Amino acid sequence: MTSLPTPSPTLTLERERTCVDCGRVFHGLIGLCGDCGTARVEREQEVQRLAQQKVRKKRWLQMCPQLYQETDWANTALRPDLVKLARTWQPGEEKHSLLLMGDTGLGKTRVAFGLLQRFHEAGRSVYALHAGDAWDHGDHVQGLSSAVRLQYSEEMPLIEASRDCLRRARTCSLLLVDDLGKERASGNTGLLSEAVSEALFNLIEHRLTHRLPMIVTTNANGPALETRLGTDRGPALLRRLSEVCMVVE
Repeated sequence: MTSLPTPSPTLTLERERTCVDCGRVFHGLIGLCGDCGTARVEREQEVQRLAQQKVRKKRWLQMCPQLYQETDWANTALRPDLVKLARTWQPGEEKHSLLLMGDTGLGKTRVAFGLLQRFHEAGRSVYALHAGDAWDHGDHVQGLSSAVRLQYSEEMPLIEASRDCLRRARTCSLLLVDDLGKERASGNTGLLSEAVSEALFNLIEHRLTHRLPMIVTTNANGPALETRLGTDRGPALLRRLSEVCMVVE
């Protein structure tokens, strides 16, 4: 009868070691005891968290106009309901977007940036787009009207900045469109140029179709805004917004 081969002894790398961090003697595979290994992992995770936080802060300061970068919500003259909105609003199932309407000085843009910052700090992709070009400077493009125009510029930095602006507005998880109705007008008509009107309609339609939340601010009332946006697209655009927006005046 053939005997079975004797199994080889199990090779193990565990042996008595001295922890390189705390000096404690232990049995293990590497030069760190369990407690020190865990502590190192936690320190590395904290370093990564702080680095990511620094990157998010830099992106926020690049995107948010200086006037709205810091707000003391506990000591502000804004209406209490607007402060509560800035601190607690979340996209709903049906009304997943927000429309802030009212006169200049109400605090609509400050509230909108407060909301945007809260989502940004939570790790969501957010973007702020001015309907005109109020936030543009140098090669920095952050306005719908200017992005539509400058994507055909002869200067490559402006072309790239404009295309990046329009791309981020379409794809971010939460978009602010500030000052709807302040887009570039065509000549002396007071109406939007065809290119800006088409870009605005396509942007909002894309986001609504894909259920991507928005925060929209405007100084204009419904009829004035409809006229400003034009008879071809204005009524349809406002109807679509009313279907998905919680309206605050």
